[in-house]
Amino acid sequence: MSKQHVIFDTEIIGTNTPIFLVCCKIVETGDTFAFWHDKRGHTKKLAAMLANPDYTWVGFNSENFDRPLIAMAVMGHDEANIKTVAQHIIEDKMMSWQTYREYDIDFLEYDHIDIKEVPPGVMLSLKIYEGRMHSPRLQDMPFHHDHDVTAKERKLVEEYCFNDVEETERLFQIIREQISLREQLSEQYDVDLRSKSDAQCAEAILKKVCAIGKKDKVVPGHVRYTCPSFIKTDSALINEIIELCEGHQFIINHANGSPEFPEFLTEPIKIGAGVYQMGIGGLHSQHDVSIFLQNDDTFLLSDFDVASYYPNIMMKAGLIPNLGGNKGELFLDAYQDIYEQRMTAKRAGDKATANTLKIVLNGTFGKLGSIFCSFYAPELMLAVTITGQLNLLCLIHDLNKIKGVTIESANTDGIMVRYPVDKRDMVLKKIQANAKRTGFDYEETPYRCIAMKDVNNYFAIPDTRQAVMIEDGKIVEYKHKLDVKRKGLYAESGVLNNKNPTMQVCSDAVAAYLSEGYAIEDWINAESDFGKFLEIRNVKGGGVQHTHEVEVDDWVCINDLGTAKSEWMRQKWLDQGIERASVKRKSRPKPVWEGRGGVPFGRVARWYMTTESLPPITYVESGNKVPTTEGGKLCMTIPTRIPDDLNRQWYIDEAYRILNDVGVVNL
Repeated sequence: MSKQHVIFDTEIIGTNTPIFLVCCKIVETGDTFAFWHDKRGHTKKLAAMLANPDYTWVGFNSENFDRPLIAMAVMGHDEANIKTVAQHIIEDKMMSWQTYREYDIDFLEYDHIDIKEVPPGVMLSLKIYEGRMHSPRLQDMPFHHDHDVTAKERKLVEEYCFNDVEETERLFQIIREQISLREQLSEQYDVDLRSKSDAQCAEAILKKVCAIGKKDKVVPGHVRYTCPSFIKTDSALINEIIELCEGHQFIINHANGSPEFPEFLTEPIKIGAGVYQMGIGGLHSQHDVSIFLQNDDTFLLSDFDVASYYPNIMMKAGLIPNLGGNKGELFLDAYQDIYEQRMTAKRAGDKATANTLKIVLNGTFGKLGSIFCSFYAPELMLAVTITGQLNLLCLIHDLNKIKGVTIESANTDGIMVRYPVDKRDMVLKKIQANAKRTGFDYEETPYRCIAMKDVNNYFAIPDTRQAVMIEDGKIVEYKHKLDVKRKGLYAESGVLNNKNPTMQVCSDAVAAYLSEGYAIEDWINAESDFGKFLEIRNVKGGGVQHTHEVEVDDWVCINDLGTAKSEWMRQKWLDQGIERASVKRKSRPKPVWEGRGGVPFGRVARWYMTTESLPPITYVESGNKVPTTEGGKLCMTIPTRIPDDLNRQWYIDEAYRILNDVGVVNL
């Protein structure tokens, strides 16, 4: 019988008479429970439910926060003690093991998944995920955490807690496949990976396979680079870069453990008509700004990407972390075995297994640069990134020898090439020669057109013509994805895309215009999904949208020098103890416009563009405008129908601005 999943959340609030609440919901049955620590029998019922082996408990940031507090409640601690520990967890950013040890809390065993690390985001709050999911209501606790809740207010606390339970369940459902993949890996490698990020999964698996124990953190002062023998070129410029790299001591930043790029690698590199920039994150072209290109009867467009680039560099160059004894060799053997399993699954159409193993391969590289990882190896990280960039530069140099060929863009693991139709065989032979020498596999994606703001932000419309893969040095035909490629600013928002909503209807309209010829106006006027019109943003300290503005003149001269250096402060700043730099000028500054009215909200703002005339959303503490909210209307609760004041014309104009940015039209 499959286990049932219990989504749970806790609230601890109050100073003199704090209260502690645990709310939960069983996903499979819909049953809900609220356990108040001060109500007779509630904590015993909670303990009995936790002891039920048929349940898997699912929370968000629950490993470090909720679980220690629940353990305290079950142990018999009162609410005052629980509140003290909760404050220390938040203020000192304590890990669970620190909390258990420092406060002598017994670990309470039950099957548990903390989903905070599983989605592809780093250090994101549940509220941001709610915004990415277009949750109906973005709600913060209606009381300060020190507020002593009255009997009547308890219902509001419970409603808020259950709202977080519902949102945690919503997120859990979106990432069910990712959880399932981790369950498969957990069973295969006999280690619980369900609460881990991709990179954490990689570290745990390779530690288990290679029997890597805890390693003392040793951050070297510098590392060196040795270019692998398969990097060969007749370019004097590239050979000079190789010589400089091999002769340089790369200083390690002791704050984060990463190598620092020297000044000579920050200089732009010119090859043919292209300009390229090396960096710790990979190669980036700089000449692909605001360009729009289409293939035709004489020219073709293709992306050529190296399959699993960084993993392949590690394997082809034999890059082994120094783990003592033969553990480095075991590490590389295990890594290559995982890679080969993934490629076998991919060729067989076994998507689940292929995706499972991709987690390990892609996650490993990021851990090479982490000082907290057992196989921290900055020399390997440096070797992988520099080797990858040098190889692409060599390929770019070789392709530039063919008359009529231009490299339109380059980014980390591939290049975008424009070439005459009759030169296709020559282009493929150059790439094939590189593949034979390096051992890398290249995958082609043909494009009908590209529209680029820059290398990180663009639209690419695929072509239906036959694509090739260069595998084991041989050219073979294969089916490529025909989805419109949207990167950076123009990517679709959502949890799995790791992107906040940014009025997606605008980029949707541009993608439809480029791929199918839809009129911008028709697309936006027909859009019925209100979520596509929304934008969200973190608002540190909370925000407010005022209903109106008034003119205020409360300037006070605090240092009258009778010159342009006289200092002025606002009386409001002085009264409220706001630390602001004085305004230096001889005469009194002009009055300022200040917002009035409106209801403050919490950490995340959500809004749409309105036909109403409203002040922008501002930060509560500073009064500064929240970026891009001019003309916007706060929308913390999504209405049941599209509001009449939705300013569709603004979105149409913004879509045309995007078209201008990507070089399609000049406005």
